[in-house]
Amino acid sequence: MVHEGVYGLSFTATAQADGAERVEGLAVLRGGRVLGSDPHGGVFTGCYHYDAVRGDAVIAVRLAIPPGGVLLTGLEAGPDGLLVDISGRFAPARPASSAVVDVAGAPIAVELRFVGPLSAGSGAA
Repeated sequence: MVHEGVYGLSFTATAQADGAERVEGLAVLRGGRVLGSDPHGGVFTGCYHYDAVRGDAVIAVRLAIPPGGVLLTGLEAGPDGLLVDISGRFAPARPASSAVVDVAGAPIAVELRFVGPLSAGSGAA
């Protein structure tokens, strides 16, 4: 089962043994959809579903890297920006779950931490 709500994310380039940079982000999972961002302007959108046979969440997103952006792996987006498709499997976050995903040919460790559910009555008055 996938808990809908807000997730904190940590990204670490696994190929960098010493001095590996860590970047934090946020994601919202709701109704099979994913929306998230990082502090450098990267935005990802996609979908998820629960695989009951394997007991994990299957997540597929498209990361939009802004013009001039650089990934943890050193990949540069260039003047037009860059789109990268990413997918992975994560066990339910209790309180955290991690996996290594392929990002444009380089491994990135991703940790998901459940922050909390979305409030049903959070609309502005």
